[in-house]
Amino acid sequence: MNKVISYLLLILCMSLAACSDDSKTELTVVDAQEAFNDAKGTYKGVVLDRNVPTAVYINIGDEFSIRDLPVTPLLSRFFSGKDLDAAVASVKERLFKAPTSSMTIERDLVYVTMEPTDWIFTATVGNMKYDINALMSTTVRYSNTYDKLSANIIVEDLYCNGQKADLSSNRITWLIDEATKQ
Repeated sequence: MNKVISYLLLILCMSLAACSDDSKTELTVVDAQEAFNDAKGTYKGVVLDRNVPTAVYINIGDEFSIRDLPVTPLLSRFFSGKDLDAAVASVKERLFKAPTSSMTIERDLVYVTMEPTDWIFTATVGNMKYDINALMSTTVRYSNTYDKLSANIIVEDLYCNGQKADLSSNRITWLIDEATKQ
């Protein structure tokens, strides 16, 4: 994984060195590594689940992950009422991981984009198991000045046991704003 980070930092430095701004400052590999190291850590943020604030934990490091992301918005596309409650309660592992695809730095902000990644988990209703597969795109913005980050997570595709949910008119999106470093 360290090779991937080094490669991304090298690309970042080359792309920012090619750009011009008023200060004419070039970003070095050391600067990019320092910015990334500043952003590393675990952050606690809040998302809404059924209009109730729910804590989530974001880890930025050699691996990007979000723990305790609500599954209700996903499962509500396939279940309702008591079946939805049972499906939500049955999901034990709520950890989404995604590899980093790019990183850019603009002033004191670090933008990290994750590769679109499947979040796969199983829900149970009655004695029936349901395989849920959500293709998600994630972008994170870290502020070095405030030592906080924001994350935007968009569900691109959603399936339950191979049945595709219609997301064309009502997309599933989570916004985690101003998560603080723990």
